[in-house]
Amino acid sequence: MFDIDAPSDASPVSRGALPWFRRPPVCRFALRRFPVRHLPVRHVGSIAALIVILLLPAAAPAQSSGARPAYGAPGYALTAVDPLAHTIDDIVRPTLASQAIPALTVAITQNGHRRYFTYIGGAGPRIERDTIVEIGSITKVFTTALAAEAASAGQMSLDAPMQQYLPQLRLSDCAARVTPLQLADFTSGMPTLPDNAPAALRNRGIDNYTERDFLQWIAGWNPSVDGRCTTPAHYAYSNASVGLLGHMVANATGTPWRELVAQHITLPLGMVDTAMDVPAQHRNRLAQGHGPLGAPAMPWPVFAWFAAGALRSTPQDMLRFGEAALGMPQVDGHRVPDRLTQALRTAMSPIYQPDGKPFLQAMSWAVRPATSAPGSVPVTLKDGGTDGFNSVLVISPDTQVAVFVVANKAQSGVPGLGVAIARAIPAAARSTLATQ
Repeated sequence: MFDIDAPSDASPVSRGALPWFRRPPVCRFALRRFPVRHLPVRHVGSIAALIVILLLPAAAPAQSSGARPAYGAPGYALTAVDPLAHTIDDIVRPTLASQAIPALTVAITQNGHRRYFTYIGGAGPRIERDTIVEIGSITKVFTTALAAEAASAGQMSLDAPMQQYLPQLRLSDCAARVTPLQLADFTSGMPTLPDNAPAALRNRGIDNYTERDFLQWIAGWNPSVDGRCTTPAHYAYSNASVGLLGHMVANATGTPWRELVAQHITLPLGMVDTAMDVPAQHRNRLAQGHGPLGAPAMPWPVFAWFAAGALRSTPQDMLRFGEAALGMPQVDGHRVPDRLTQALRTAMSPIYQPDGKPFLQAMSWAVRPATSAPGSVPVTLKDGGTDGFNSVLVISPDTQVAVFVVANKAQSGVPGLGVAIARAIPAAARSTLATQ
């Protein structure tokens, strides 16, 4: 089952802008219970008229001041034929079933017009637009944006030896030559995780394996191979490298990483639910994650390399970030700082193609060129995975579309869904989206 959710408050016509009697009705529409697409064409018009009649009484007065908006409310009269809904449905349903995903949400924006599609694979709660989820490694593109912005401001050089930004450490001769850019594009030679980190996830949290432990490991790290220092190294995805980059940006700017994220990204974009920690009063909005076999997963710990994967966010916040990545000048009425627009553009620019890989590597982003399929467009993306969640943010500059997909089950194939959705939205559906 899935629900078609409404454009957000960023839509040209916001919920609060209309008197209650002119507001769109609240509805939930389950395709598997009412398979309109399989009806004979002669019946579709009658069914659509019946739906409109049934929906008219659902209009409700405005909520009292300060109340959270009612979610799951379409911002338009739901019709029997919705090209975008059917496109999303056809892509998502096979994976939802084959992977036994408890809940999954697809969030889409084009030119600031947003729609949300929430799926459940069982009886569990939905991931609504304001549900808080773990975004894992999507955190990395926040860090690389901060690094690009610091470079633009003259606070650091992406090509300088990293020893310059780690004055408290004495690095090996080879490690000292590694640059911030090599940390960001995975050519530093650094392993995925510190080899002295605890094996058990429950013991890896920053309270047990501290930032000091992490930096001591960095001090002893030597990327030399057979006594030779080869930098840049071959592509090797690394959480540790972007975690270290976060420390270096903090040192270069004199501001802790989490404060940089807030000051330069989340506060300017109105991303009120994106942070490392969730306040107690909002923990009721945290989604429960599930492991690859479906068992409930423990919350993802904050690691000493937190700049690589510690953030939690919501689908609506990730669309705000996606709109900034598309280069939009405003997000929800907030002016996107020019420095952030330029930093995201820099971080998303392709640098090289890893050997044997079908993508171009940027500063933690991956760029997939257009395929030979009709209508295919290049997309830029970053995926995230924790022990309980799988997510992806896909940016399509050619169509001005951003897609965020999240499932509350690990290793559930979400990145492929995001790319397929971004490329498969037909022209008719884009038109429908843009008029909401």
